[in-house]
Amino acid sequence: MKLVSYAGQQVVTTDDVAEALVSLAAAIASEGESATLRLPIVIDGKRDTADLIVGVGNDLLVGPHISGDDDPDFSEDAAAIREHPLFPQRSAGEDEDVEEIGIPSLDIDIDHGARA
Repeated sequence: MKLVSYAGQQVVTTDDVAEALVSLAAAIASEGESATLRLPIVIDGKRDTADLIVGVGNDLLVGPHISGDDDPDFSEDAAAIREHPLFPQRSAGEDEDVEEIGIPSLDIDIDHGARA
C-alpha cells in the first residue's frame, strides 16, 4: 500500500495505482497540462474514491504505508489510469530499464579507470 500526499491531505491506495498516478502526473505536467483524476482509495479498510487535479504546480508525494489489512484489488483502476491519453507509452523494443516517465536509466561504470 502507498500513502499519497496531496494538497495537505493524505490518502491510501495500492502500489499499482500509486505507480500509475506518479507516471501520469509527471507526463501531464511535462506537457504543461492539468487533468482531474479519480483515485480508488482505502478508508478504514473500505473502498472509496478521491478526486485530485494533477499537472504543473500540483505537488504529489507517494510513500510507503503499512496496513494490517489485505490490499484491495484496484488493478482495473490502475489500468484505467494507464489508458489516459497522456500516459507514457513504451515503444516496441524499448529498453525495459527505461522509466515510464521517459527518463532513461544510466549504466555508470564507477570503477572505470580505477587502479588497484
